[in-house]
Amino acid sequence: MNTFKTIFTTFLILFIFTSISTAQLVKVGVGGGITQVLAPDVLTKKVSEGGIGYSTEWNIGLIGKLDLPLIPITPRAFIIDHMFSGKGTYENQDIENSQTVLEYGVGAQYNFIPVPLGFDPYIALDLSFSNFGDFTQKVNGVENKSSGVSRFGGGIGLGSEITIVPVVNLDLYLCYKMFNLAGKDDGEDTISAVTLDAFITFNFL
Repeated sequence: MNTFKTIFTTFLILFIFTSISTAQLVKVGVGGGITQVLAPDVLTKKVSEGGIGYSTEWNIGLIGKLDLPLIPITPRAFIIDHMFSGKGTYENQDIENSQTVLEYGVGAQYNFIPVPLGFDPYIALDLSFSNFGDFTQKVNGVENKSSGVSRFGGGIGLGSEITIVPVVNLDLYLCYKMFNLAGKDDGEDTISAVTLDAFITFNFL
């Protein structure tokens, strides 16, 4: 419920922002995709091998962009909810692990092609704040929770906006992320992932 409220509030803020903007083109999008955890090994290793068992999971999110006239740099903001899980049997025990990461971010994208061609490839750099939810583990049906933490991270990605109709685009984005670049405890491993997302964006003048 808290995640839904956060996403709804963010969407509402973006919608209000579009209603008061007259000099720029504002794009607001909704969508999602997949998140593939890459590291550390303890997260990606199978539960049967003593790991957590995270692999490829779903994510959902919102994005907002502000196209500035005659400038190839586009400011962007996003919120993405990543959902991780892993399960298996280890030492004759049935284990289920789950956690969510709610990621807020801002960044900028550079568009390669300055003229409209129906598609608009870009490269983007993002800074983010990640709220790790409680880590939940069930062992033979008995649930245990560990409190989540918050960290600062970043990412770099490639994408393309594809025109569907004049005011609606399909925004495809492939991004390499590090969820906890800053604010880590001593000995804490960096959590990295690759995401592939598709957003339907709507243009507002």
